Amino acid sequence: MLECRDLIEHQIFWQTKRGSSLFWIENWTGLGALYFLVPQDFGIDETVHNVHDVTLDGEWDGDRLFEILPEDLAVHILEKIKPPSSQQVLDVPCWMLEKRGYFSVRSAWDYTRRRDEPRTAYRMIWVKGLPFKIAFFMWKVWKAKLPLDDFLKRVGYCMPSKCWCCVQPDEESLQHLFFRSETAKTTWKYFLLRADIAVEGLTLHQAITKCWTANVCLRLKPVIQALPSCVVWELWKRRNSMKYGDAVTTSRVIYQVSSNLQALVKVRKPGMDMVPYKWQDLLAMMENFTPKLKVTKVMWEFPSAGWLK
Repeated sequence: MLECRDLIEHQIFWQTKRGSSLFWIENWTGLGALYFLVPQDFGIDETVHNVHDVTLDGEWDGDRLFEILPEDLAVHILEKIKPPSSQQVLDVPCWMLEKRGYFSVRSAWDYTRRRDEPRTAYRMIWVKGLPFKIAFFMWKVWKAKLPLDDFLKRVGYCMPSKCWCCVQPDEESLQHLFFRSETAKTTWKYFLLRADIAVEGLTLHQAITKCWTANVCLRLKPVIQALPSCVVWELWKRRNSMKYGDAVTTSRVIYQVSSNLQALVKVRKPGMDMVPYKWQDLLAMMENFTPKLKVTKVMWEFPSAGWLK
């Protein structure tokens, strides 16, 4: 079997550097391309063009193999590799990365790319039932890619900085807007303390990680996991509203976060009746929730005479 990626490369290198067309039998060895295995000073037989050129009556031609290959490779082929079909046909390249043997750009890309190990943070950002815009915004917060003054300063734009969410403005930064401002601290404490998560001495990313790794019951896991996304989303909305002259209170932010979490529970638990929007009531309901079991009675009857069931 020929691996097309090797075949293309080795067709070029063998012809230009070694002056031979032996590349057709390279991957029948099971060791990979012979171009990388045969010593540079080994003589190459120019008359060999296909695998069947080194077979005799459906079996390997041992003498021929020992003539054109080093002894260890010839022995490996004779002992480990099944001879090809006895039909005198040209070898056909086969793409080893696809089951059907056909080349595809996708398989070639997957083979050549170097993917990083999946990160836990990126898996936790996406919560089933949470609106995509909120989850995507959380990704931007985690990567610190928001157009805030501290980000603009990092990319070379120095300007006066003013936080739009505070009565006594401070410098606008990711940590200040989403974690250290008065509204942010009040909002985080309201939700985290009721979920038995301490917030003192933490940074924004540490508080988010605390929510993602909180030791809660399985039913509450998606809700606590989505909580940081809802908090930063509503704080961002408040910042933008106040920047353009609309006042938004801290109580309004807490209400909106609770409403988002209530909507999430309704999507994930459609069988729940009267989902409360208050955070404490929602936690208590989720902890004590027991799904209703639906029982359907099924009767089995003997078939009529002469019939099989």
